[in-house]
Amino acid sequence: MHRTILAGLVAATLLSACGGGGSTGGAAPAGAAAVTYRFVPPKAGAHLVYADQSVDTLHNTLNRTATDDVTAVNADGTFAVHEEDPSHNHFVSGAVDQTLYPTDFQYDAAGQVTAMTVDKGASVTHCTYQGSQGAPATLAAGAGWSTQYTETCDGGPGIVYSQNGTFAGIETITIAAGTFSAYKIVSTTTWTVNGITRTESATRWRDASGGDTRTLKMVRDIAYSGGTPAAGSLVTASRELQSYR
Repeated sequence: MHRTILAGLVAATLLSACGGGGSTGGAAPAGAAAVTYRFVPPKAGAHLVYADQSVDTLHNTLNRTATDDVTAVNADGTFAVHEEDPSHNHFVSGAVDQTLYPTDFQYDAAGQVTAMTVDKGASVTHCTYQGSQGAPATLAAGAGWSTQYTETCDGGPGIVYSQNGTFAGIETITIAAGTFSAYKIVSTTTWTVNGITRTESATRWRDASGGDTRTLKMVRDIAYSGGTPAAGSLVTASRELQSYR
């Protein structure tokens, strides 16, 4: 059965292909623009509104709004973001809770997530991240990176993520928020939980206009191997900027 519901993506799943860090390598392919991706932190008080859409293994389509508020930017370049679904709708698909709970993220000066706190009302989950995830803070067009990072939540066993990616260059995209010059970053991330390996292929476009490198659009596809994932697990997901200030 296909259903369209006003709700949204789980914030934590969006982290596996963003931020900065890792080792660089490779050369720009023939014809690639001679440009360099540079991470620029957001401004304190920035407010961004996104449209999220996801499809799960039960063929449910989930649509909702997500807001990101930059709550602090420190002198050393580290910053904090609060994210939530303003509708505060609760949604469980099959065996998977797809609710976008209010979440506070901590980032380092390169845009790497270092900690995350998810407020579920009756309980709070705190996660920390060791290692780099996503494109380095500076990366030439056509160059790539390879990295590993570990997510540890509430003192439990750490989950190790392996990631490879490339800065594909700059292209112009048109989204609900307008037309932008955008850094295009592609990546593949794998991790294993309970014997099931997830492989996520992601493309992210970040603002290249010079103000800051806010996410403009992101699309993700997740494949499973080694077993059958829980009913209601994500298969595809996307996020697109609607407005910002």
